[in-house]
Amino acid sequence: MNTNQIPDDNDGRVRNLIIVGGGSSGWIAAAYLSKALNFNVNITLIESANIGRIGVGEATIPTIKEELFDFLGVPEEEWMTECKASYKLGIRFQNWKKPASEGGDHYYHNFGEMPVVKGVPLSHVWMYKHQQQGFAKTLDYSCYSASPICDAMKSPRYMDGTKALHYAYHFDALLVSEFLKKWSIARGLTHITDDIIGTDLSETGDIQALRGASGRKYEADLYIDCTGFAGLLIEKALGEPKVTFHDCLLTDRAVAINIPSDSAAEGIRPFTTASAFSSGWTWEIPLNNRSGNGYVYSSAFQTAEDAEREVRAWFGKKADKVDVRHIKFISGRRRRSWVKNCVSIGLSSSFLEPLESTGLYFVYAALYQLMACFPNKDIDPALRNKFNERVSYMVDDVRDFIVLHFCTSPRTDTPYWRANQNELKLPDTLKEALELQKAGIPIRKSYHSNNSLYDSFEAGFDRFWTNSNFQSIFAGVNYLPKQPMPLLRHRPDILLEAERVFDDIQKKTDQMMAQLPSQYDYLASLYTKGKTGEQAVRSVQQAG
Repeated sequence: MNTNQIPDDNDGRVRNLIIVGGGSSGWIAAAYLSKALNFNVNITLIESANIGRIGVGEATIPTIKEELFDFLGVPEEEWMTECKASYKLGIRFQNWKKPASEGGDHYYHNFGEMPVVKGVPLSHVWMYKHQQQGFAKTLDYSCYSASPICDAMKSPRYMDGTKALHYAYHFDALLVSEFLKKWSIARGLTHITDDIIGTDLSETGDIQALRGASGRKYEADLYIDCTGFAGLLIEKALGEPKVTFHDCLLTDRAVAINIPSDSAAEGIRPFTTASAFSSGWTWEIPLNNRSGNGYVYSSAFQTAEDAEREVRAWFGKKADKVDVRHIKFISGRRRRSWVKNCVSIGLSSSFLEPLESTGLYFVYAALYQLMACFPNKDIDPALRNKFNERVSYMVDDVRDFIVLHFCTSPRTDTPYWRANQNELKLPDTLKEALELQKAGIPIRKSYHSNNSLYDSFEAGFDRFWTNSNFQSIFAGVNYLPKQPMPLLRHRPDILLEAERVFDDIQKKTDQMMAQLPSQYDYLASLYTKGKTGEQAVRSVQQAG
């Protein structure tokens, strides 16, 4: 219920807001905007009963905890239980240097920031040791505790709940939508089931009303388009075009296949797996009750039938008699995500192939920017411009980092991988990062230490990928400079101090390996608490 009554005066404030679309983006927007606007705006969500939900975003990044679930005030034992969620410590990349038929390889892209020694990231001391002294231990195991913790399938929390490592989540996106739907409706949001069949525009080109198949008309001051790839308002009504990334990202299809799992027998991996295939890569996302999987590929290099055959062969007998879902997509973004009085959020605004699990980040990060630029009824164009500039930067920045994975892979065993090396049109912003890497100096050093890395969402937005992220990928595929950081030749004190830091990481790792429970055991305990809490709430409600 609304906690504050809206004054009846006509002071120009936005009073009525309509969200169209009830998928992950729609219900995240509903919950987020309700809370961020202090329940002072009448929010209506309209969804069709005839359009299925895509369920994008089963793997996430760490900021979703603070910026969405903590922001809403929802504890883990409450929502994780309902959404079959598990913890994620990073991504395990497999076979990005050579195919499985040639022995394969793997590396981890972990969450968190590497230590800095007298101004020099530990990654660059590792490079010096690797290139000058033949140090064989890989960067992901030298600079992070999370890599062996992932191998051992441990929880990022001790049994008493104390957090040991940065983490994100894996979850069933459809169940998260249902959870947020209940949360939002319980707090006063109006939910309508109808198909929007038309849009009335004013003389200024703003959306004046939406027409439903039911015969009803819906009017608001501000409209949020969460209709997915259809772009019902932003594209079909307002004609805003897309900017596509087809010249630097070759993938444009996916085959999704969900496979049941026996968590008690197999355990629960605390990482997403991204394995390189002949014409793309496949994802494996372990939830508490199943594994969400799929193959992202390029239709220019593989047919849908061959892609399905390849992904079924990868999963073996587990994939027998399991239905698959074929999905078409275009990586890109709207030229402007906010046009007139319509803001597009989620797939109607942008989509990038999901290699770094940024789909839901785009949703709550765009909502965060919308709150920073929230208008009155008479929308100041400067607010739209600022929002559009921030969202475009966000998408382009992630695009560069995803392209980096493909263009630095040394694989040449298929036409697809050779095209990634020779035919991509690299963005200038990415070219600059690659040149800095070749020169041997850090790229985008973080403004924060590991302990405070996710404390400032605004700062993290501006510097989303830091040197730690870049070096994890570069080292993983052996994309290293010809010579290590020049400064280190003059600073033996840094090299000496770094040895102590490497030792500290190993000691910390040993301690966590000995004391952290398995992810399965920790989640079993958390889920029990969630069910106990739910039963207690029901008992109180029944008693009342």
